[in-house]
Amino acid sequence: MDLVKLRIFYTVARFGNLTKAAEFLNTSQSSLSRSMKEFESQVKMKLFQRNARGVTLSLEGRKIFQHASELMQENEEFLKNFRNNDKEVRGELKIVTTPHMGASWLMQYLNEYLELYPEINIKILCKTENLNLQEADVAICTYISHHPNLIQHPLKSLPMGLWASPQYIKEHGMPRSIDDLDNHRILAYTQNLTDPYGNFSWILTLGAKTHQIRKPYLEINSLEGLINATIEGIGIAELSKESPLVQKSNLVNLFPELQGPMIDIHYIYKESLQNVKSITSMKDFLIQKINANM
Repeated sequence: MDLVKLRIFYTVARFGNLTKAAEFLNTSQSSLSRSMKEFESQVKMKLFQRNARGVTLSLEGRKIFQHASELMQENEEFLKNFRNNDKEVRGELKIVTTPHMGASWLMQYLNEYLELYPEINIKILCKTENLNLQEADVAICTYISHHPNLIQHPLKSLPMGLWASPQYIKEHGMPRSIDDLDNHRILAYTQNLTDPYGNFSWILTLGAKTHQIRKPYLEINSLEGLINATIEGIGIAELSKESPLVQKSNLVNLFPELQGPMIDIHYIYKESLQNVKSITSMKDFLIQKINANM
């Protein structure tokens, strides 16, 4: 199998679009299309199905893509470990995390880290589901179950509380007890089966009668959107006081004495990369900064 064409196939399959793949590989679409036809001829299989939006993989294409993904990951791990002999912390560090963690929480630390390690290039991929290490060196998210080959360092526990804006309280009153929540506008984060933020359904069941769940006044699958909706006075939401967006707002913790659930955030990477300096330097830096602020 031609490994050069396998890499081209992998890139086209990953982007699902010839134009984007050509830009990434710094080549022309016609050259890319020709390479793909030659590769399909070599393996004697039709690997792609063309459509108006781009290309999708055939059944045979998905099998080869899985094989190609494993080879590319092994190659990247080898190169990272090989280059790790350099005394300087340098190279590319790819981090996958949630949109809120990437756009808000992580940003407050990056400038200082990059001043300490100017030879590092960071790429951040923000996703709301299927956070994994196929596309990145490090994941910053809740614990990933059933993966014994991953090293998962606890970074931070985010205590959850119930928050509302002064505007909402002025218009709708302050809930005096948990039971009062039944008479208020509840804002909720839309859950999915593999939610990277953890469980945000506490507000829907807290103090509710057995087997009853409150119906949200508004549901949204963006944590930033949920915070902004709360700031705008639309309703009451379950949020963490550790969020930079909450800290910068004038939101009111409705029940400060109430112990809400904890969302535990981890710094996660493959066991095979445990000695890579770019990965361990970021881990040590974040842990140091978080502990200093406790």
